[in-house]
Amino acid sequence: MSSTRRASLLAVFAHPDDEIFCGGMLSNLSERGARVTLACATSGEAGKSHPSVGGVTDLGALRVEELRVSCARLGIEPPVMLGFHDSGRHERLRRDDARALMNADMLAVEAAIRKVILDVTPHVIITFDPHGSYYHADHVAVHRAATAAFWSTGMMGDEAPARLFYGMLTTEVFRKFAEASRGHGVVDDLDPEVFGMAPATIACSFDARPYMDRKLSAMAAHRSAFGLTLEMLRNPATPAEGMLRAFRPAFEREDFVLGGTRGAVRRWPLQDLFDDIPSSSLADSTFCQDPAGALR
Repeated sequence: MSSTRRASLLAVFAHPDDEIFCGGMLSNLSERGARVTLACATSGEAGKSHPSVGGVTDLGALRVEELRVSCARLGIEPPVMLGFHDSGRHERLRRDDARALMNADMLAVEAAIRKVILDVTPHVIITFDPHGSYYHADHVAVHRAATAAFWSTGMMGDEAPARLFYGMLTTEVFRKFAEASRGHGVVDDLDPEVFGMAPATIACSFDARPYMDRKLSAMAAHRSAFGLTLEMLRNPATPAEGMLRAFRPAFEREDFVLGGTRGAVRRWPLQDLFDDIPSSSLADSTFCQDPAGALR
């Protein structure tokens, strides 16, 4: 039988700023004593730089530093950068870059993630859903590689990851997010019935409202992406008010579906991501809730 050890979670994402959508759960778990590690596959260097940051000579370096600030504001460890290239989107798509995630050998991406798993021995891994949130090529690649790494680290025995979760939005929340951000969001023209999930699919639902200030502070760390600052958050008449209103449906609740498990799941839904993992040591949660919305 495995001995109890400090709870450990690994979040695997593609770009700086992907972490903010599950930032409430990450903060809560860190507060409760878990080791929370973020592995980021790229530096996001193919993204658009917000005009408010002026001329940027090295967007990738800036975005990595912003990610470090975001992690500090969420109360988790500094990020682990996997060193692949951002594939970009639309007119910025990097079809000819062999290191871009969309072109990279998935076994190489899996190996990079597996190396982090061997280092931090997470009980739990979270990553993108099979559609990569909104079908971003890099998100889909990270989903595939992280899922493969979960299964290929079974040779670790008692220290193998116990559970794999995918962060998702319910169909209802996805629809609200799409409507609120219409014309400005990345989910325009995406079918909520395809990219959202049914409530019965939720394995764990987290009420992130008590962590909204922290999540927005982390969002403001990514100024090159959103043009948001801490000063704007303190001003109720901020020019970013519309953007913040659009993100709120996707920020207030964090839902996860179960992508894999190496042990029995004795109740449904789970109280939290570590619920009933016998080898993990974690303080009790006060903010997890079931899909019906009742606080536990």
